Amino acid sequence: RRLVRNPPDWPLERKQAYFAWAEAVVAGCRGVNAALEAAFDHAHAEGLAALAAAKEAEVEKMVFAGHPAVIYSASQWVAVLLTLGLAWVYYWLKAIGTRYEITSQRVRVERGIFSKTKDSIEVFRIDHFDLHKPLGMRLVGHCLLDLRSSDTSSATVILYGIPDLEQLADTLREYSLRERTRRRLTTFVQA
Repeated sequence: RRLVRNPPDWPLERKQAYFAWAEAVVAGCRGVNAALEAAFDHAHAEGLAALAAAKEAEVEKMVFAGHPAVIYSASQWVAVLLTLGLAWVYYWLKAIGTRYEITSQRVRVERGIFSKTKDSIEVFRIDHFDLHKPLGMRLVGHCLLDLRSSDTSSATVILYGIPDLEQLADTLREYSLRERTRRRLTTFVQA
């Protein structure tokens, strides 16, 4: 039970080996005490489920990969109309020059068409998920996500023009909490 509630800092393989060893030991004692066997079986099943969840959490899953929408605000549509479409070319170049790669463990933003810069932020370092919904973006079904981090090298990452960004923010928040728990990290708040 201790391996599930307060696990030692063992690698996953060692924990799995411990559970296999415990199962082999108890197999040799079966038939002696039904109550202890039932308690062990319950704790063993709980532990195996926790190990499976821990193993799954270590695998990095792709959540979103792609470019932002070309037009993500009503004011951009106004600019496109006023410039007879020339602004659309600018917005298109800006969109193809930005690529997001969001996984269960990190957020990467690549900017540039010829020269590229790539920012990366670990999900567990994200402290604040601020969702902004200006009227112009809401009119076209978009919003802006401001990720603020404890990492000083990339303190803020702004995501925009992604479909279902509000739901993605909730998913990222869950991944952040899961990663912090997995890494046994806590956040200190200054008063």
